[in-house]
Amino acid sequence: MRRILLLMVPTLLVACGAEAPEPEAVDMLFVDGRIYPMAGNHEPVQALAVRNGRIVALGTTEGLRQRYQGAERNLAGAMLLPGFHDAHVHPQFGGQQLLGCNLAEATSVQAIVDTVAACVNAAPPGGWVKGRGWNLSLFENANPSKALLDAVSQDRAVFLIGADGHSAWVNSEALRRAEVTASTPDPENGHFERDANGEPSGTLRETAQFVIERILPPATPEAQAQALAAGLEYANRHGITSLIDASVGADEVAAYRALEAAGTLHVRAVLSINVTDSMTDGTTRALIDASDRRKDALVRVHAAKVFVDGVLEGESAALLEPYASGHTGYLNMAPPRLQQLVGELDAAGIQIHMHAIGDRAVRAGLDAIAAARATSERRDNRHHIAHLQLVHPDDWPRFAALDVTANFQATWAFPDGYITDVNLPAVGQARVDRMYPIGSMHQAGARLAGGSDWPVSTVDPLVAIETAVTRQDAVGNVQGVLNAAEAVGLGDILEAYTTNGAWLMSQEDRVGRLAPGYLADLVVLDKDLFAVPVSSISEARVLSTWLAGKEIYTAP
Repeated sequence: MRRILLLMVPTLLVACGAEAPEPEAVDMLFVDGRIYPMAGNHEPVQALAVRNGRIVALGTTEGLRQRYQGAERNLAGAMLLPGFHDAHVHPQFGGQQLLGCNLAEATSVQAIVDTVAACVNAAPPGGWVKGRGWNLSLFENANPSKALLDAVSQDRAVFLIGADGHSAWVNSEALRRAEVTASTPDPENGHFERDANGEPSGTLRETAQFVIERILPPATPEAQAQALAAGLEYANRHGITSLIDASVGADEVAAYRALEAAGTLHVRAVLSINVTDSMTDGTTRALIDASDRRKDALVRVHAAKVFVDGVLEGESAALLEPYASGHTGYLNMAPPRLQQLVGELDAAGIQIHMHAIGDRAVRAGLDAIAAARATSERRDNRHHIAHLQLVHPDDWPRFAALDVTANFQATWAFPDGYITDVNLPAVGQARVDRMYPIGSMHQAGARLAGGSDWPVSTVDPLVAIETAVTRQDAVGNVQGVLNAAEAVGLGDILEAYTTNGAWLMSQEDRVGRLAPGYLADLVVLDKDLFAVPVSSISEARVLSTWLAGKEIYTAP
């Protein structure tokens, strides 16, 4: 009886008007916002408390102010989400583009040539001019001529990587230095475009780019780290706190480690090490550490990248039915070799990240994963296939059945010049009408992840999110809709960029949702995306980005 009476004393004191307990100290209180927990919960709350880099509680502004005390950030109705995950991006290349001869904003052939001319004039005599981002769809057959570059640069060699990353454009001086002539054979899984006389025209596809890259002056480790830092800072500006670097070698790993050691790495990253036969000498496999998957570290290297095919623009994507030109493209590895490689990686506990554009490539990738699953115990390796421009309907349900994540770059899912001017004549209207089947695959049970492939396209998740919902050009430059039936709901695509991305990176126990105990990786937007017209989603602005409770980007 005495124990029962003692337990009643606090209750009696409160009832008699005794003071409430002192509020607990926290580092930050976000109040008066539209805070969406995600992970299937799309009902907003008003407030969120953070302490020591982790979320302590969610609730009403009044309720959390009574329980906690600390610095306040008044959101004034702004939207707060888990930090965005970009599941397929190339920040090193993006940083190089930002710091180098950047052609991404040039919207005409003349604008590209003028930009290159300015870069040439700024370069030392006799050196190299390197750039990225020219739009393939501006040129007939996506095949620009070396003559355009020769007109602005004779003594400086010019090497320009296309926006898709699968084509390059060079001048005559670059071809001369690489000793590429009419008699030079095409490399395996690549080719030199040629003019009517059989001379190299100046456009290089796929592995033909490596012929030039091998003779380029190597970038210093400091330059590599500088480019990566620029790319990651740009990603942070767009609310990205976690990413999968989609094709990495030893130099890129070293750049990440350098930033990590210096304490200037402000992103969680899984690095997909390129192990494609025709693109590596085999030494990169040693960079992968399958045991790295569950470590609570900023950088992990438990993944392998496999390029199954090329792209439609150069007709190097592998198709089930022929292009208008009569061939079906090609696989970078014959199916038996692909199945052998995938089996080895899967058995070693390595996550496989595939590039597949054409429907034959997608099927070959799924077949290889199915073969690996049939010959060994099922492992939690979380394989995914990126791009998925063409997927045969018979293969839509296989993603869920094999637990393979569909990693879409939704920014491409509108009728731009690549599709209408380059792809349509090559593959026909019927196949254009089933490009980027995001909605169909979601309905078939596939887990969706969202990526940008930046610098191939914008890194901005908001542009991709609007495009996924509307299947229209979020910027408004291009009219029309691409396959309206393939649109997905706003909540579904937000899950792809948050919760699903965290699962794909094996960090769903730490980030990707807003819940007590989770790390405070956050993005604050000036608009509630659920409360604005879908056509204005991309107009929302990132106000701030947070990594483990630290503000890593603040809008001016």
